[in-house]
Amino acid sequence: MFEIIGMIVVGLIVIAIAIAILVLLVKIALVLLPIAIVIGAICLFGIFFCDGNEDKSSYNNSQNKNIEKVEQRIVKNRNQVQRDFHEQVVSLTRQKPDVNLSTIRPEIDSAIALVVYAYRICSEDDGFMPLITSANDYEGHTAKSAHYAGAAIDFRIKDMGSLADRRELVQMIRDELDERFVVLHEDIGLANEHLHIQLRSGSYNRNVTYR
Repeated sequence: MFEIIGMIVVGLIVIAIAIAILVLLVKIALVLLPIAIVIGAICLFGIFFCDGNEDKSSYNNSQNKNIEKVEQRIVKNRNQVQRDFHEQVVSLTRQKPDVNLSTIRPEIDSAIALVVYAYRICSEDDGFMPLITSANDYEGHTAKSAHYAGAAIDFRIKDMGSLADRRELVQMIRDELDERFVVLHEDIGLANEHLHIQLRSGSYNRNVTYR
């Protein structure tokens, strides 16, 4: 009888201890749960917002660097030989008012010399001075025109004889210039008929400006 009562008492004590431990664990969990929630929220905030902002900032910085790279201009000064040649070839031409020849590239100076030679041959006048109508000046060119990079120049041609004579002049200039240049006879028969000469796209750096 006493043995049975003893076993029951021991069993009740074990159950009471287990319940006490379970209650203690529940209390600990209730205390730690808000802390865990706060920590989790902070981590999620860091992942979705801090990292995102960092990536966005990095992207914006990268974009700004690219923009600065595109907008960066390199100014090159002509050496003495180039400067003397530039002044010489310009003196062999006439220019419409407001024509800007100060930033044309040395290659265009070479083209002008050959154009002057061709005009003099066709006109049979050793002192003939062709008229330059546009360089890096006129605002009506297309946005990416070679004119704005100092890589193109226009000459008046409508007063150089008949259409056949003018076409012969254009072909002579094409034959004299090398493959770096494009020679166009534009607006044929119109008031703005002219000779357009430019460096081929991709054969020069648009960001380089000569002085």
